[in-house]
Amino acid sequence: MSLNPLDLLRALATSERITPPSMKWKTVTPSEYKRVYEESIKDPYSFWSRVAWGLKWAKPWSIVAEGSPPGVNWFVDGLINPYYNIIGKHRDTFVWSKPAIIWEGEEGDARVLTYSELDILVNKVSSALVNNGVKPGDWVLIYSPPLIEAIATALASVKIGAPFETVFTGFGYYELARRTREVQPRVVFTASGFPRRGKTIDTLSTVRKAVEASGFRGRVVVYERMGLPALRENEEGFMDFIRGEHSVVSDFNAHSNHPLFGLHVGYSSDYRLVVHGTGGFLVQVYATSHWIGLRPRDTYYCTVWPGWITGVSYVIFGPLMIGSTIVLYDGGPDYPSWDRWWRIIEDYSVTLFLTTSSALRLLSKRSSDLVSTRRLDTLRAILVTAEPLDPETWWWTYRFAGTSKTPLIESIPDKLSGRIPVVNLYIQTETGTFITGNLVNYTFPPIAPGSAGTPIPGFDIKVVDSSGVEVVEAIGELVVKNPWPSMPIKYPAEYSEKWKSGYYRTGDYGYISSDGYVYILGRLDNVAKISGYRISPGAIENTLRETLKIDVKIYRVRDIERFEALVLEYRGSINPDEVKSAIRTMIGAISEPREVIKSNA
Repeated sequence: MSLNPLDLLRALATSERITPPSMKWKTVTPSEYKRVYEESIKDPYSFWSRVAWGLKWAKPWSIVAEGSPPGVNWFVDGLINPYYNIIGKHRDTFVWSKPAIIWEGEEGDARVLTYSELDILVNKVSSALVNNGVKPGDWVLIYSPPLIEAIATALASVKIGAPFETVFTGFGYYELARRTREVQPRVVFTASGFPRRGKTIDTLSTVRKAVEASGFRGRVVVYERMGLPALRENEEGFMDFIRGEHSVVSDFNAHSNHPLFGLHVGYSSDYRLVVHGTGGFLVQVYATSHWIGLRPRDTYYCTVWPGWITGVSYVIFGPLMIGSTIVLYDGGPDYPSWDRWWRIIEDYSVTLFLTTSSALRLLSKRSSDLVSTRRLDTLRAILVTAEPLDPETWWWTYRFAGTSKTPLIESIPDKLSGRIPVVNLYIQTETGTFITGNLVNYTFPPIAPGSAGTPIPGFDIKVVDSSGVEVVEAIGELVVKNPWPSMPIKYPAEYSEKWKSGYYRTGDYGYISSDGYVYILGRLDNVAKISGYRISPGAIENTLRETLKIDVKIYRVRDIERFEALVLEYRGSINPDEVKSAIRTMIGAISEPREVIKSNA
């Protein structure tokens, strides 16, 4: 299928503008939105300075931002206690005794930790890290499924000033080894294994291979998710790691540009490390978390695990900064049946649901009874990200998941008329947070199904043609014209290259309608977007060249359910199944091509 952005635009763009009944009294007119937005980008430094006072600073900044892109430092000389602004500030409020995390496993077991209990656990992990020699600036690596312990480990790292990287368990040992070599962590955390669709995924074996391949000599701490196997030298069970740790660890006061966390992001040539600083990121993620709809009394369920930027920003940081309750599910969406996510929403009275476009496309292909038999009246909004959300899937979500059993204002349950907003949002690892989308708690113009909404205030977003000239109602490259607080503080040459024209080139085709709605139309480089994952073809090419001694060509093709898929062509005597197996084992199942072709040319 074609990757022509014009074909995708034709499939996405409609003249429909929807005001959900629940937003009838909160929706702003296009002119009201435009006034707020243009004021924010007219002087973005003043705008973000005002927003930054929503956090508590140990020492205020002397300069809002200095330097030229890509090397802009935000909130210069400012000191901030990141852990206080995430967890500590809730002490002595009603939030302290309410659930911070509700965890459910695929087998149906569940655990609940209040904010005060989470704080106790984080302190134990912090104390153990310090006693194992972890200092501010040392890295911690987390390769784990969605577990309370993994969230606590990330927060413990923040508490002592140690930047962390969460690695998605869909990556294989070779990719994990590369990340381990690059960040040189003092400690690697993983799980003994985890269930998926009734089978056990052996995470610990993957880590052991990665440790051997990378030459890592530090400590491996194992979460006892599926019991604890016999451990090797330098391996320790998580409960043993924190046992006896009762001393109170002081929070680290960080300079604004102190490294907070990093992620490896897919570029054409390979996966590259992008690191976000403390002050700018916390300002931006706190503000956008509030704007997208999070409130202290919300119960929030995000299906994106923090191996990706959405999960880091809007699971580990944003909702906890707001004081919301997080639902954390460790399991597949289709086990034991395709109604698992809807049942979770019903069982825990979820008010805000964040998932991916590809997940909703899959769910929409199943029987609508799986949704309509569940009571989803608690939902206030459904948030969607990762890749374009086609109007057909938007309407299915709006009608079936977004219609309550009880009428509300103008909603009619029997007619599946829809009730709550279904909001598509756009994010990149480099931006740190969402930068487009209708904002439930801020500027909410009518929804344009198929679009990624309007630009979020503070982000000067345009589309430019090949000459760099701004265009409206024409396809070009989506760019961000002004710096933003959560700009990376450490980045690869590929990121610097994206600023050579004086603005940030996202690498995505874009289109902006005459009334300001943004449409994302796929990558204009050869980076693939597969089920929301940003996959580097160069990483596949490099790995197969290094290990199997073969050169390959990789092509992207359109995929109805996953947005894109890969087709790989190679020359050599190796069987195509061996090539597929090598990719799955070393790089990960998320990078496995749909088709591997052995060329005789």
